[in-house]
Amino acid sequence: MKLNKLSILIAIALILTLSLAIVVREKQHSKTMAEYIDMEIQKDEARLETYNEFTLNYNDLYSQYNELYGKYMERYIYWQNFTVTAYTQNDEGCNNITAIGLDLNKDWTKHFNFVAVDPEVIPYGKTIFIKIDGKIIEALAVDCGYAIKGNRLDLYCNRLEEAFGFGVKEDVPVGVIK
Repeated sequence: MKLNKLSILIAIALILTLSLAIVVREKQHSKTMAEYIDMEIQKDEARLETYNEFTLNYNDLYSQYNELYGKYMERYIYWQNFTVTAYTQNDEGCNNITAIGLDLNKDWTKHFNFVAVDPEVIPYGKTIFIKIDGKIIEALAVDCGYAIKGNRLDLYCNRLEEAFGFGVKEDVPVGVIK
């Protein structure tokens, strides 16, 4: 009988020891998890602060860029109104070679905008800016045409439908680098 009681006491002591070990381990685990969560929160706050600082710096730099660009456009660009139309190499009387010898069948048209000008008004090779529908289109003067006289431009389009859809736009502000 004494052995039985001793066994029961040992079993109870073992159970209490294991329970205490589990409680201590869980408390350590909870403390570790809380520290990890605090560390992650601090990292997220630091990331957010860096992001906010970057955004403020970016917005400030972008604002400065726009201001400088505006001053540049005012100082170095001569603006006047033009009538603007569009054309393709498929229009009657047109082909794929521009007045300066540029082949429009090459990949140039994917990367640049081209325009036909009156070379007496805008010399070939000049970069021009066309303000249409609130956007500025940058184009290179490379071509002319029999109907392009005075303050008239013809913007090159890759597709005939695109050129016809463009139509005729009157009194369009066009800037030429001085």
